[in-house]
Amino acid sequence: MCQTSPLPEAALRYRYADRQLERLYPGLSLLLDAYAVVDMGVNEAVLAHGRETVCRAGCFQCCCQPIPVSPLEALGLHWHMRHRIKPEMRHVLGHRLASCQGRSEDVLLPCPFLWDGACQAYALRPVACRQYMVFSRPCAPGEDPARDRPQDVLMPRHARMLEALARTLPWYAGREPQPPPQSAREEVRKFFRSVTTVIQAIPWKRFTQA
Repeated sequence: MCQTSPLPEAALRYRYADRQLERLYPGLSLLLDAYAVVDMGVNEAVLAHGRETVCRAGCFQCCCQPIPVSPLEALGLHWHMRHRIKPEMRHVLGHRLASCQGRSEDVLLPCPFLWDGACQAYALRPVACRQYMVFSRPCAPGEDPARDRPQDVLMPRHARMLEALARTLPWYAGREPQPPPQSAREEVRKFFRSVTTVIQAIPWKRFTQA
């Protein structure tokens, strides 16, 4: 499953392109392809559900919970911040990221890329962010819709998610022990579970000094 193939035609409409950064960082193309497949899968799930989601700009309660992120996703956020965020905002965001203390037993900080109620790296937001959608009404402060109203939480298509993650496997070659070619989906799932952390726990200070 780690050999990439051309994107499905239906995924091309979701493919974000940044040719300059894709040439500079080869792993970015794999990541953007993966995100296109995830977004395609989300659209399929929404259509199958038969209801419109209520997630809109200005709604950010989902940014105030643990956000899983893979190593390549973290690098994608770093590349975007380094090259695509205005210098004045990059300076402010850099200080915010560097001071992010991550998790404690009782407190979890919001995503460090959340600023003034908006995501500062929306184009490169992780898979977890792309798949978290709700129906009926936006999330209330402190609400956990998955617990309180699971019927209103979009169930993502896990097959699409694994298809997307498998597209990024070539980047991990030589960096992390990974599933062999043609691995079963469960092996791919186990691999990404082993390398995934939460965005609030990443030592962003190291990234901002790079």
